[in-house]
Amino acid sequence: MRLLSVLLPLVLVGYVLNKLYSTWLPTNYVFDWQTINQLCNGVIAQTDFAAEDYSGELFLQNVRDALASHYGDHLINEYAREKWVFNNAGGAMGQMIILHASISEYVIIFGTAVGTEGHTGVHFADDYFTILSGVQRAALPYAVEPEVYTPGQTHHLRKGYAKQYSMESGSFALELAQGWIPAMLPFGFLDTFSSTLDVYTLYRTVELTARDMFKNLVVNRKF
Repeated sequence: MRLLSVLLPLVLVGYVLNKLYSTWLPTNYVFDWQTINQLCNGVIAQTDFAAEDYSGELFLQNVRDALASHYGDHLINEYAREKWVFNNAGGAMGQMIILHASISEYVIIFGTAVGTEGHTGVHFADDYFTILSGVQRAALPYAVEPEVYTPGQTHHLRKGYAKQYSMESGSFALELAQGWIPAMLPFGFLDTFSSTLDVYTLYRTVELTARDMFKNLVVNRKF
């Protein structure tokens, strides 16, 4: 009976959140993965990656600016080196800069200068991963050949699914997640306690995420 009294409220909460996921929650969305894909492809098309003066940092800044020109104040953060943080999750390590964070959505640039591989996690959200540079490979448990995503393509990880993935060195992507974002946060935090012990990175990630969520919820009234 005691176990049932604990499980029943959890099941009820899960049921309600799942119903809201496809009904009320989408009414709060600001971003659209297809629009983001088009904006990213526009920047990619205008970039000469073979040029002697090519700058990967300037390229990523141009991606951020292209999104800001379309979405305006919804993209809270400017592009700045000090706003980049490491991200350890699912055994993979990368770098990210948070461009928007709310209860229902986040937008980040995520990538790796040296390459990485790991588990995507299982999330209460849909994740849209538009490749900007490099290559991402992914696979479901039964796959014998990888899915391959190259610049301009968007990898959609559906709610409740999990994949193995890898990114070669120099791979970066614009990531849009839409769903119950707080439920995704433990996946991004737990490696700190189980392996890295990088408390400073955890602090910076929590600070940046909480600040943006608070600003969107209280100031911008954006859920």
